[in-house]
Amino acid sequence: MSEYPVKLDAGVVPTKDTKIVLGGSIKVPPIAIGCWQWGDTTTWSWTPEAEKDAKEAFDTAIELGIPFYDTAEVYGKGESEREINRFREKYSPEEKSKQIIATKYFPYEERTEFPDVLLSALRDSLARLGVDKVDLYQIHAPIHPVSIPVVANALADAHAAGLVTTVGVSNYSLDEIKEMHEALKKRGIQLASNQVSYSLVRTIPEKSGLIKLCHDLGIAILAYSPIGMGLLTGKFGAKGPFPESRKARFESFDTQQLTQLLDLLKSLATKYDREQSAIALNWCIAKGTIPLGGARTAEHVRQNAAAFGFLLTPEEVSELDKFAFLGENKKEWNHG
Repeated sequence: MSEYPVKLDAGVVPTKDTKIVLGGSIKVPPIAIGCWQWGDTTTWSWTPEAEKDAKEAFDTAIELGIPFYDTAEVYGKGESEREINRFREKYSPEEKSKQIIATKYFPYEERTEFPDVLLSALRDSLARLGVDKVDLYQIHAPIHPVSIPVVANALADAHAAGLVTTVGVSNYSLDEIKEMHEALKKRGIQLASNQVSYSLVRTIPEKSGLIKLCHDLGIAILAYSPIGMGLLTGKFGAKGPFPESRKARFESFDTQQLTQLLDLLKSLATKYDREQSAIALNWCIAKGTIPLGGARTAEHVRQNAAAFGFLLTPEEVSELDKFAFLGENKKEWNHG
């Protein structure tokens, strides 16, 4: 087993046995399982019948050596966390100790009394998850109604209370990352991660210098929506038809550029004898990030795991970069 701080070294082929150390404390595989879909009825049209498939996805991730699950208190209004609790019931304490659970605090506008609001929300998440301590606790977005140092101190208090192993953030900009990193440093804590939307259809975290800054500060990048909410899988053409809940987003991309990108992904998928999603995930890994591949089914997990065992060449990465989209930041939510 090989271990690397923050990201895999350049040229390292990702496998289930190549571990990345976050915050100097937890060792994770090069891919995580994104659990946004579990229990979410708004974007992903979740139904109670889908839980059986999600349970199989959870188990398959363990079998394939990627037992790293990212959820949040707002996913399915807590249902994602509750499902993870149910999925873990059959496992022994030793087996559970090898499962890495990350969740997030949502900074609602009315949550102003820090650290109490964060500690209360954290304890609620722990109860839903059925754990005493979470491996990674993240701030979901930089939209909190108080200053970053106040939030940092609340995270540090959670760490001091033994409720979290490491702490991270999500959707933070360059300046916000610097401030959070410095504030936590004053409490003797390393900021472990910044989770941002990063994929071939949103490369702004790289182009802005955010990824490099984070790496220089010892902060890992967790890449959510690494297959563009399904757009990069090859399931849809450049012109659709698209699912109604994602239609507006997908139709915003330049059709010609998207066609070129999808054609290149298809060509590389043929070369490496893998699904297009595996190529998109491997590109994220080659860029020094940890992609969070969403998985509604066991087959989705297997497709994610297919990103292991090979590494795109620098030339192939550059070719994909030619057709990649920049994307944008949004004031109200996504600053990174």
